[in-house]
Amino acid sequence: MLLPRVMSAIFMAFFFILAVFFLPQGAFLIAMGAVVLLAAWEWARLSGVKNQILRVLFSSSVAGAIAVLYSLDIEKNILFFAPLVWFISLFWVVRFPRQMGWQSTNVRLMFGIYILVSTWAALAVLKGSPDFIVWILLLMGLIWGADSGAYFSGKAFGKRKLAPKVSPGKSWEGVIGGVLFTQVGMFVFSHLSDFSATQTLIMSVIALLTVFVSVLGDLSESMFKRHESVKDSSNLIPGHGGVMDRVDSLTSAAPLFVLLLSLSGWL
Repeated sequence: MLLPRVMSAIFMAFFFILAVFFLPQGAFLIAMGAVVLLAAWEWARLSGVKNQILRVLFSSSVAGAIAVLYSLDIEKNILFFAPLVWFISLFWVVRFPRQMGWQSTNVRLMFGIYILVSTWAALAVLKGSPDFIVWILLLMGLIWGADSGAYFSGKAFGKRKLAPKVSPGKSWEGVIGGVLFTQVGMFVFSHLSDFSATQTLIMSVIALLTVFVSVLGDLSESMFKRHESVKDSSNLIPGHGGVMDRVDSLTSAAPLFVLLLSLSGWL
């Protein structure tokens, strides 16, 4: 299993570098759309849809929603619903496994449509920025930094479980470690960018909220997987599970990150 895992990691890294640094806007949007549609096919499974044709139809509905957003040029507008959607998700995670309505297949499908389409929309808005590379690398740095900081601090100090009924491996100490790690990184970024004290504070808040919601995205997918009694969203990526297993934090973090950047005047 080690070789397929390593080869898959190399391919994903190559794809990310190619997409960010070399693809023009149109090709980038198509590539990100393809990733989202694969994730949508997996999301249908996490929503309780077993029939393959219905899963393909769900992916097609996501593609249709993306096409409508693009044709109307309202990608940024949909991001304003992100805080509400993830607040609802937080309520579900905190109350798990109590029956709070999300167990319905239709509710999970509607939730999936929003998070997947809004993820594509967020990336589309970022791609239209002249500072796209800076912002996308900062976003990924926050996600990866939070994950790495949480892993190492959780291993070293983790005692109090964050959400034991949803994801027993996560701890509050891990979350705190991820937050501290990313805050240090954001301070360095702000210093190198010659930001004012006010701008640094704003970026610090953006980083904090982005990290928190990235953790929530991971917990939300874990909740749905636990409900469906599956370990991975699929086996599309050898050694890594499915696409959703790799982008669950991105689907939550990207819409809020881009929305906050826009409200702060950077986009």
